[in-house]
Amino acid sequence: MARKSLMAAAAALAVLAVGTVAAAKDEAVISLTEKSFAETIAKEALVLVKFTAPWCGHCKSTAAPFEEAAQALKGKAVLADVDATVEKELATKYEVKGYPTIKLFANGEFLTEYSGSRDKDGFVKFIERSMQPSIVQLATNDAVDVFLKEHKDAATYVGIKLADDMASAFKKLSFSMRDLIPEKVFFVSLADASVAAESKTLADSKPVDGSVVVVKADGSMEAFADKAADLDKWVRFNAIPAFGEISRDNSQLYTSADLPVVLTFMDSKTPDEKVKDMFNKLAAAKVTEGKALFAWADKDALKSFQDYLGLAGKDPAVAIYSFQSDAKYLYNGDFTEEGLTAWIKKFLSGDLPPTMKSEAVPPANDDPMKIVVGDSWADVVEDASKDVLIMQYAPWCGHCKKAEPELEKAAVKLASVGSVVVAKMDATLNDAPVAYKAKGFPTIHFFPAGGKDPVEHSGGRSADDFVEFIQKHATTKFEIPDAAEASAEVEEDKKDEL
Repeated sequence: MARKSLMAAAAALAVLAVGTVAAAKDEAVISLTEKSFAETIAKEALVLVKFTAPWCGHCKSTAAPFEEAAQALKGKAVLADVDATVEKELATKYEVKGYPTIKLFANGEFLTEYSGSRDKDGFVKFIERSMQPSIVQLATNDAVDVFLKEHKDAATYVGIKLADDMASAFKKLSFSMRDLIPEKVFFVSLADASVAAESKTLADSKPVDGSVVVVKADGSMEAFADKAADLDKWVRFNAIPAFGEISRDNSQLYTSADLPVVLTFMDSKTPDEKVKDMFNKLAAAKVTEGKALFAWADKDALKSFQDYLGLAGKDPAVAIYSFQSDAKYLYNGDFTEEGLTAWIKKFLSGDLPPTMKSEAVPPANDDPMKIVVGDSWADVVEDASKDVLIMQYAPWCGHCKKAEPELEKAAVKLASVGSVVVAKMDATLNDAPVAYKAKGFPTIHFFPAGGKDPVEHSGGRSADDFVEFIQKHATTKFEIPDAAEASAEVEEDKKDEL
């Protein structure tokens, strides 16, 4: 309690200090509360709102460049902060799931989430782009054809007499997509279908009022006339090129597509023409049947991603990767059209097993805390005769470093319980089966004996918490051994080994 009081006092002093500095420096970033939020975004043309948490390191590092941008944009836009830990209803309403979350509002309406670089130039350029019309209004069929010809290397979305929810969704997407992939996507609005019908380019799409037609870089066209709620996914999917680069800036386009990616890594300055031509050929042949995407990544800029997939040192480096399940499928065959096509078809049919990373299986595993690797997961963790608690960790994770010694104590305490196994696995070097992949660290699962459904642990992480959790969920019931006896038994085992 005393510790919490001291922390609260420190936080209060920090808030007071920040307030004093703000007043002295005449800061341009304003602070919004639930009471002032609605009024501010309604009366200002553009408001960029940063949802923060006082303890968030990224928020602290973003504060200075955000203020610099606010100073530079005075008279053009308002930049504001919201403490999401205090204004919880606002955070919930605008789906704030991490910090900082930065969202753009125009005339009281939410437009898009900011995903660019968190520096002054990034913020300023974003606002300056937002001040330009995101939708081009075209009045004649000739103007439509000229525009589409001038932008033939991009995807152009043509909204035809859109109203209400569809018009609103179209406008929001025009902002978000322009920011996500600038110069690769454009949005056009027509007064009615007659303009499109007289266009040499759009006539074949059989345009109707209330629909959206996309003209892709390859000249193909598709029309959308479904619910406004489904427009976002359709627009994003059709903006993805047949074979294009995936980068940190546009990765959201691929992760939101809900499709696996057939991926290769190349040098962006001197790409391997053989690899490039092969992937273009496979994409043009549509061998994935629309069930997977093709992309390439810069092997230097995304080296850590290449290494994570297990493609370090491979040339050509080719894999299928699912952002949704984190499953990886590495290609090790001959780099031929026939070989790659057969491999992709095998994946699409569900007959291709994922590639699992694994360290070498430990030759001995006699300590109270068992070491699990990818290749020993099934034998240790899914042993139906045992009740098993397994922690997946990352060596760099602070929460893992705190939990690991407590788990070790729990393992020692339960060492004499023959039906229980306490284990850990370095998830940066080893893969768990897809169903149990770590989504964060540490990830802890309990596998009851008898093949019962696993239980994910989400409680306290002290040794006693772990022991109580295991005892509660164990199939084979047991009494918790006396601590002194358990420790003595472990020491005796060590003497026997010597």
